[in-house]
Amino acid sequence: MSAQVRTAGLLLISLAACAAPRWRTAPHDRLFQRAPRPRPHPAPAPRSPSEWWDAARQGGIRPVAEAISPGRHLRRLTGGTTARDVNAFGQVPDSSWFENRAGRRAFTPADFGRPFCGCGVPGPAPGPLLVLSGKTEGATPGFVVRDSAGAVWLVKFDAPAFPELASGAEATSTRLLFAAGYHVPENHVVTFDPRRLRILPRATSVDDYNRTIPFTRRDMTGMLHLLNPDPDGGVRALFSRIVPGRPLGPFAFSGVRPDDPNDRIPHQHRRSLRGLWVFAAWLNHTEAWQENTLDSFVPRRPGAHLGHVVHYLVDFNATLGAGGIDPRTANSGYSFWIDWATVGKRLGALGLYYPYWLAVQKSPYRAVGVFEARVFDPARWRPDVPNPAFDEATIDDSYWAASILAQISPEVVRAAVREARFTEPGAGSYVARVLLARREKLLRHIFGKVLALDRPRVEGTRVSLVDLEVQAGLARAKRRCYQWQARWDRQGARDPELGRGVAARPALDLAPLLARARRRGAAFDQDPFLTLSWWRVDDGVVGPRVELHLRAACGGLVPVGLERQSR
Repeated sequence: MSAQVRTAGLLLISLAACAAPRWRTAPHDRLFQRAPRPRPHPAPAPRSPSEWWDAARQGGIRPVAEAISPGRHLRRLTGGTTARDVNAFGQVPDSSWFENRAGRRAFTPADFGRPFCGCGVPGPAPGPLLVLSGKTEGATPGFVVRDSAGAVWLVKFDAPAFPELASGAEATSTRLLFAAGYHVPENHVVTFDPRRLRILPRATSVDDYNRTIPFTRRDMTGMLHLLNPDPDGGVRALFSRIVPGRPLGPFAFSGVRPDDPNDRIPHQHRRSLRGLWVFAAWLNHTEAWQENTLDSFVPRRPGAHLGHVVHYLVDFNATLGAGGIDPRTANSGYSFWIDWATVGKRLGALGLYYPYWLAVQKSPYRAVGVFEARVFDPARWRPDVPNPAFDEATIDDSYWAASILAQISPEVVRAAVREARFTEPGAGSYVARVLLARREKLLRHIFGKVLALDRPRVEGTRVSLVDLEVQAGLARAKRRCYQWQARWDRQGARDPELGRGVAARPALDLAPLLARARRRGAAFDQDPFLTLSWWRVDDGVVGPRVELHLRAACGGLVPVGLERQSR
């Protein structure tokens, strides 16, 4: 290596070491709640990847490859890589991937009354339902209809042996993921009169050999005869509104879509997808793989050539213990389909290994599958197939999702369950209880590793944060005690301490400290940054810190960044 190369390398390293952190250099006039507008572009080509090849690659090939990869083990030892779709406060801005709802403001049950996609009235309009196409093959038949208002819906039915199982799970999970901030279809459980159905002459279906065939009245009659009508002849179904735009097929949980100019962050490095594991574990959404996602190209205006891609999560009829047509198996959510660790343990124990999940029991309700909270352990939860984005999740990614989960209140959870319209007595109450118990376990598991102070608010020189453990009901505010330290965060110089103390609430007025510092000659016009640190001491053990970075401006303070330590 030449002397010039060595000198250049040392210079780059020194510049990187001295580079100002992002919260110093980024604009400080907003809280970075929205990503830049997507750049308009022509529609990408649709993709239709093989579901089984993806499952084999993620469940069989990739785990073996990573097990022998030194780089993978090194990243785990160093805490993993930082997500790239976050702002200076660790939050995910609004984008075509995610929209802050419960994470930004108080989400209420009334918010479920708004159409998810912002188009039309909730649920199918009254009047005839024109059948555009049918789905006669497979275990869950259905068809596509257009209502009298012009909205197009995918109609799905429960399996006859388990009425309400799949539709109830999908209606509930859709709303909870919507509250969390994900783009999802608009789903409604509806009991309708089959006489409203009108088959269009051009209606088609696909047979078992993937051939297009006419969809006839006989096909529909055979489909409806398998269902369980109510005494008035009404049929229960899930109406799922077709998402706006042109469908492009699923997106992958790793890499990027090369023909989408706005897709520049590898999906496994998106916090919105990494943190999804928290919500998937909450709902036992074990089928969180690419087949249950959808990219849709939305033109700038109807008929326009240019537009952008919106990314959706779809198909939640295998959540909350449901398996689409029947209940999930006992190990669903507790082991992978191909679980190499379990295989090794059983081989080593000569078949005497007793998996902890064998204690899992089915719910006592026909409308609810294998969904429980007693055996559920967040640290051990597993999807059916390893998810590359979940595998990259760091504690910061998990905390971000938990901070949103903490703000989905019990009232919102119960309201989402009510939309499942369970008729079996006790089924809805059981689902709500399990969801709240699993929520508490997830929050305790994640908040036990960090100090859950978040949502900084600054009014003049008064700074306050929200204790998410208190907000979620995991701790009592009267028993909390916080220690704090304020320092002048200077650029390239020693950081003088402005003060420290103990507070009963995570709130503090820094005006006296700033005035005292100015009297001592502090030049905040030249070095305008301060850092306010918070931590707790429990049983003599100093816990992790939260550091809120502030900028002194116009006689007040502006929050510009937040960093948190973990255990």
